[in-house]
Amino acid sequence: MKRVLFFATLIILGSCEPRQGKSVDEAPLKSTNMHEAVVQEVLQANNYSYLRALEGDKEIWMAIPKREVEVGKTIYYNPEMEMKDFKSKDLDRTFASIYFLGGISAHPNALAQNAGKAPDDEMHKKKEPVQKKELNIQREEGIVSVSSLYKNKSGFENKTVKVKGIVTKFNANIMKKNWVHMQDGTGGENSFDLTITTQDIVEMGSLAIFEGVVAIDRDFGHGYKYDLILEEAIQLNKKSDIKMN
Repeated sequence: MKRVLFFATLIILGSCEPRQGKSVDEAPLKSTNMHEAVVQEVLQANNYSYLRALEGDKEIWMAIPKREVEVGKTIYYNPEMEMKDFKSKDLDRTFASIYFLGGISAHPNALAQNAGKAPDDEMHKKKEPVQKKELNIQREEGIVSVSSLYKNKSGFENKTVKVKGIVTKFNANIMKKNWVHMQDGTGGENSFDLTITTQDIVEMGSLAIFEGVVAIDRDFGHGYKYDLILEEAIQLNKKSDIKMN
């Protein structure tokens, strides 16, 4: 009886030994929405890199914050923000369909691990200080200036307002939102830059009018806190030829 128990124990212990092959840390972290494609062409604009890629036998276009990308490179991306008939002013070209992405990766692990992170986090590590632009924007009735929002934050909280300014930064599809930084030439050292969340896509350097709800003291985690932010905003003007100097 003891001999039977001894051999049974050996069998159980043997079945618990680690399997050969990749460890859990080495195994790809596949996302259910992760796509793989091979870059065929790269067009560099002022603020974006436009990539033509093949996903199987399907040709797609995507736009990402400007960076160097090699033709022939395999990339991974989450295609959640598609625009139809989008015209790039920098390229003077209209794309029947294009995906605006917060970033791409050479390995599916990177995007899977970064899912849900705040804007300017892992995929935007090199966060440069925001510089105030010298702007002279024509005022309109019903438009609230950036400086006025900062001066009376509590008074505007939870209210719907319209703002008008130049888009100085745009990050697409982060936490299921697009993130816009806007300036209108008003405000002091710490009150000239307004962060806006929206589902719309805008080009950096363009003049935009947004209507949204003012929120204060918003904390999105990862160390990203906003004393003032305009949320659920909708762009009221879709076209503009005004560019930032």
